[in-house]
Amino acid sequence: MTHSLRTTALRWALLAVIMTSLVVLGVGCSGGETPSATPPGSPEEIEMQAVEVPAPDFTLPVMEGGDITLSSLKGSVVLINFWQVNCPPCEEEMPYLEAAAKQYDGQALVLAVGIGVDAAGAREFVGDGDLAMLVPLDSQAKAAAKYSVGFTPTTFLVDREGTVRYVKVGAFAKAVDVSAAIAFTLAGGA
Repeated sequence: MTHSLRTTALRWALLAVIMTSLVVLGVGCSGGETPSATPPGSPEEIEMQAVEVPAPDFTLPVMEGGDITLSSLKGSVVLINFWQVNCPPCEEEMPYLEAAAKQYDGQALVLAVGIGVDAAGAREFVGDGDLAMLVPLDSQAKAAAKYSVGFTPTTFLVDREGTVRYVKVGAFAKAVDVSAAIAFTLAGGA
């Protein structure tokens, strides 16, 4: 299979997973769950869809300066969250992503990828303090297109080998859910 055919097949596979999640799970813009400190016992409890597809690579500028390339992170678990400025659920879950980035520092990376935003807009949205998560800027939505993101927030969990293991369409309802998502990926990843 040629590279472009594999890329097209991968995009369709990711799109199918996302659309299935939206239809089957009835995901809306917000989690709608009652906050609780009890960690979920399975990925399904936090509406994550199990998948096994190679993570599309991307290189993006980072709000903090420099660039980041996903393939350079192979060997680490990576949570990739796609968000937009005009998305209240994205804003609500941002502190949960930051808390998970701090909790799993050295074990996993959290990338909060801003779609259609520049550094100034991202700083206004996530703050400009000392963040544990990285904020890549997908100003032209090219990385989002590679992942067939049609709804924000959408989160992908990539294992140490560079394989997407879980997809979550919609916001995480609480911080413990984001932590659990990373823990499931750490436990199941190579």
